[in-house]
Amino acid sequence: MEAYVEVTIQILDEKKDVVTAALEEIGYEGFWDKGLELIAYIAKDDFDHKKLYDTLSEFKMENSFKHGELAPQNWNATWEENYHPIQLENRLLIRSPFHKAQPEIPLEVVIQPRMSFGTGHHETTRLMAEMMLTMDFQGQSVLDMGTGTGVLAFLAEKLGSTDVWGIDNDLNSVENAKDNVTYNPESKATFLHGSADAIPSRKFNIVLSNITKNINVSLLPSLVEAVSNQGYLVLAGFLNFDLKEIDDLVTGYSFELKRNSSISEWECLLYQKRN
Repeated sequence: MEAYVEVTIQILDEKKDVVTAALEEIGYEGFWDKGLELIAYIAKDDFDHKKLYDTLSEFKMENSFKHGELAPQNWNATWEENYHPIQLENRLLIRSPFHKAQPEIPLEVVIQPRMSFGTGHHETTRLMAEMMLTMDFQGQSVLDMGTGTGVLAFLAEKLGSTDVWGIDNDLNSVENAKDNVTYNPESKATFLHGSADAIPSRKFNIVLSNITKNINVSLLPSLVEAVSNQGYLVLAGFLNFDLKEIDDLVTGYSFELKRNSSISEWECLLYQKRN
């Protein structure tokens, strides 16, 4: 089992989202909101004290943290103790294999929770799922960048897509997504390890990208290229003060903003490609 470092940060509520996003960009994998403390986790081999100090100094919080190494433990068991099913609009249930099915809810995605991103609990995953529920996926081809657990790829299939590709630059996430096919046995999704280099040389009706802001920006030329004419691009993983920057970039590629939604300070944007 891999060893982890636990970082405890003294923090005010209004800074939690932006600090969490910044820590995700430097490799932190899990977070626990404890009121006036934010607990962040990173693999021991990836922990860099100076990088953490420099990141927190951007928020004038460089003297507000402490850290310590955690003994290797069964992270899946820890997840199970704290993981609860997610229900959206009485239409979608995102649950784990150890939760009971709810047959009265028409759509169900089953995810074995691990350290991969995308269990439905984070605001950005919830925003993406809610936006997807407003769209027509029937017979559409879909690319899910930063697929994580595969939750959005599986949801696309539940909504009617029969041609779904999920890509992630973290090999553990790709393996996690492939394992989750076991719990969504009707899935025919293809999961690949890589980044822009792994995007097939073809067009997709719908491209989903729920990644951090900087990665979304760096991938944007490849993402817009992958969208078919009149196709859709759905973006999340950034905060509302980044909205204008993201919108200026995407509309510069001849995309039209159709609608946006938000939870707390997180944003989700739906664009359509113009001819």
